Amino acid sequence: MASVQPRRWKDGRVSWRVQFRVGAAMTSKSFEHEKGARQFGALVDRVGATAALAVWDARQAKHDDTPTLREWVDRYLDPESGIVTGIEPGTRAGYRSIADRSLLPILGDLPVDAIDKTDVGRWVAWQEQQLSARRTNGVAAKISPKTVKNYHALLSSILQAAVDAKFRTDNPAYRTGLTRGRKREGVFLSRAEFATVLHFIPAYYKPLVLFLAGTGARWGEATAITWGDVELATAPPTARIEKAWKKGPDGTPVLGPPKSAKSRRTVSLWAEIVTALGSPGPGDQLLFLGAQSGKQVWYGAFNTRIWKRAVAQANDAEACATGGHLPIGKQPNIHDLRHTHAS
Repeated sequence: MASVQPRRWKDGRVSWRVQFRVGAAMTSKSFEHEKGARQFGALVDRVGATAALAVWDARQAKHDDTPTLREWVDRYLDPESGIVTGIEPGTRAGYRSIADRSLLPILGDLPVDAIDKTDVGRWVAWQEQQLSARRTNGVAAKISPKTVKNYHALLSSILQAAVDAKFRTDNPAYRTGLTRGRKREGVFLSRAEFATVLHFIPAYYKPLVLFLAGTGARWGEATAITWGDVELATAPPTARIEKAWKKGPDGTPVLGPPKSAKSRRTVSLWAEIVTALGSPGPGDQLLFLGAQSGKQVWYGAFNTRIWKRAVAQANDAEACATGGHLPIGKQPNIHDLRHTHAS
């Protein structure tokens, strides 16, 4: 570990000394300011003395005010900096969380002008070995290639912003090789297969599942629709999609615009959906409410308690036989209802 200590001179000046080992030998380097000393000490601890000295030497001809990646991320994600605009507060908070747990542990103490392709490659190798927070049967698997790709895209955007700010001339994250994982293919249900799954959905939630398959709406869109968005007297009856649930800054859901401009749309409703919806409620009431809470339907609880159980039964030959159905032989997720609608 590098040791950072102040050194007081007879004339009252204070300099800062960083002591560290290069191999078996103890050496030190002096700095005029505490900030530079602590950055260098952290860099020694992070990448080793040899690499830290190489970075320090490379920076001698550059400006001292070049931020570290950690400092640049703070500026990049600061709403008042004006660097990143047009995103929801929850999205900004999500970027902050990704940076804290993924980018900064490996690259945070490096000056943004000192990060090269080798550093980015080292980060990729580390990130691809990390475990996902999600667990299957209590076992955590490695983080998915898609997640690594998303994290890399954020890193690339941050470094590109450093290029735009004239802190460096190139983006070292551009065209980085990433491990390609096997992408999950969408599951398409036939009408008979959908009917089998629907058979095992509790009656209270059948209208929601019918709506998802019949309109192709995303979960966050469908569960944000109010009765005021529905027109049952038109031919055909319609629902207006112009809002969706988003993650707020503190992780709680908030209403915001749909995923894209094209996501604002009017969808027609099957006669079966209209029948299932029943009598309209107040205009500001959500179309679909939790059976117990009487409030927004939560994806996690619905997925675990309703959807996965129904899919399991739809694959069980004995359970299917009692209802006159054939096992579907597929494992669709909720989003696959959107694929099913498209097909």
